[in-house]
Amino acid sequence: MIQNNFDMKRWKLEQIKYFKKYQSTFPKNSKEYKILDESIKKLESTLE
Repeated sequence: MIQNNFDMKRWKLEQIKYFKKYQSTFPKNSKEYKILDESIKKLESTLE
């Protein structure tokens, strides 16, 4: 269970890391890569 903002931020950073690793398995011009790229950017924007 997420206890506070620090835990939420850490969780988001972990998810970004996993998404980027997964994203690297797709060609850059693929639909999946683009969807993951957009999702990563949205998640990163919530860290600011």
